[in-house]
Amino acid sequence: MIPMFLPFVSGKAIARAAAILQTTFIGAGDTVKEFEDAIEKRFGFKGLLTINGTCALRLALAIAGVGPGDEVISVSQTCTATNTPILEQYAIPQFADIQFDTGNIDPNDIEHRITEKTKAIMCVHWAGYPCDLDEIHTIAKKYNLPVIEDAAHALGARYHGQNIGAISEYTMFSFGAIKHLTTVNGGMLVVSDKDKFQEAIQRRWCGIDRDKRKPSEDWPGYYDWQQSIPGYNYVSTNVNAAIGLGNLPYFDDVFTHREKLANFYQQELASVPGLRLFQYKGDRRCAWWLFTIHVENRRAFHDMMKFKGIETSVCHVRNDIYPVFGGRRNDMPNLDKYQDTYICIPMHQGITDDNAQYIVDSIKGGW
Repeated sequence: MIPMFLPFVSGKAIARAAAILQTTFIGAGDTVKEFEDAIEKRFGFKGLLTINGTCALRLALAIAGVGPGDEVISVSQTCTATNTPILEQYAIPQFADIQFDTGNIDPNDIEHRITEKTKAIMCVHWAGYPCDLDEIHTIAKKYNLPVIEDAAHALGARYHGQNIGAISEYTMFSFGAIKHLTTVNGGMLVVSDKDKFQEAIQRRWCGIDRDKRKPSEDWPGYYDWQQSIPGYNYVSTNVNAAIGLGNLPYFDDVFTHREKLANFYQQELASVPGLRLFQYKGDRRCAWWLFTIHVENRRAFHDMMKFKGIETSVCHVRNDIYPVFGGRRNDMPNLDKYQDTYICIPMHQGITDDNAQYIVDSIKGGW
């Protein structure tokens, strides 16, 4: 069986994690900072390591001032982990339609959904392909709204020559088990404003300002936290950071392999009857966490691939089918059409040349 996903954990990552586990400090400490510095050196943006990407999104929403009764423009076509943080802030996701040929939010469907309750625009870079950020930022600026990028799929992607993570007020990355770069379970929040970045540091660790804490004069062995704002227990551990540090030197190899595989798929599948490729503009670089296509008779396609020993998946379904998000919406025609035909085929560093050839030959054989 050729799997849809395959974690990549290097020998260096295993060794670094084992070394941390043999110390007396396995929680949040210097290794977390070392990983954050290494990410900044490699990608050019400064971020905070969190226990997962969902926590990073909630942290962004909190710092952006999203609260009870507020609204956040988002998309339904994503992991529910994109939109549950909005609910955790007691706010309401207002779903915009997507582009049929990218899976990304349609900028043309954002503005009419903005109300006096709207506090942010959240966009998801589906499969690692950057959204139309210029158009989104133009709308956001007009209404004085922050842009929060869910870049869980998009580490290493670029838009108009800039790394995703260096563009918007807030950007979240995921270092989950099957991402390009894994810390096993982890995420990162990038905040462009220096003051809000400092607030993120404090909120990430229960609202405590670790840099300003002092030994208490009244309580032996205790530190005065100087806590002035509420926060969350979202800081990651030295163990997770060590795994990330061990995997980071291999990121370029993993990324390049995915890019090569995507190019092969695009070339080989361009003329297959009953199959439609997604559109990719030359002004941005996709991170290729997924390779998504549209197919006619999707169930037959999935069954054929399964018979051939190849996993396929829709990966995520529209969130508005779930009661927690208010139920099915009827004002997103592109999403309605998209949901009937899209599917993802294997895309990871474990796919060999022979695997790739077998996958495209199986598809060319019909379903």
